[in-house]
Amino acid sequence: MNRRFTAVPALAFAVLALAGCSGQTHGTANPAPSTAGSSSEMSGGGAAPKVPSPLNAASITSDACATLSSSARSSLGLGEGASRTTGNGPSCTFQEAADPGNQIDVTTVTANKNGLSDVYDTKANDAYWEETQIGGYPAVYAAAVDGRKNGKCGLFVGVTDELAVNILVQYDHGAGAADPCPVAQKFGEAMVQTLVGG
Repeated sequence: MNRRFTAVPALAFAVLALAGCSGQTHGTANPAPSTAGSSSEMSGGGAAPKVPSPLNAASITSDACATLSSSARSSLGLGEGASRTTGNGPSCTFQEAADPGNQIDVTTVTANKNGLSDVYDTKANDAYWEETQIGGYPAVYAAAVDGRKNGKCGLFVGVTDELAVNILVQYDHGAGAADPCPVAQKFGEAMVQTLVGG
């Protein structure tokens, strides 16, 4: 029996808690927001790099499944996403078309008002932390629990200075199960291209 969980760092406005379920189907992220205030005093404050050219994120603040165009889903081998609403913002689960045991959860963290800076503010809570860029946008691989050897990889991408998107890969089979972070990178790059084109 497979056990799935979501492991992402706690944010100042929204604690993306460790959540999960056990059984034959995968668990999906459904974290609850925190009432704690942000340590960043102004929007876009904090230690995160500035977003060079803010993306038009209007579509994904209401529907996280809009993070990928249909052509991007097809090129990544993903089926249509299943959307849901969480305390942190809209979320979407994409399953691999050829293997539904592999899935990617994406959450537009609208409850977090300082974008990637709030992720930086709580990096001491993370089991791993690696700064990177995705399609020219500031990003960080981070999660409260290190599941990378078990097909799980968390990635936050700053699409504006006020909005970050969390991508969580949960792969059971194939190359992504052994090395899930490149899967998150490819998803993030496709998301940036979708938003640039939108």
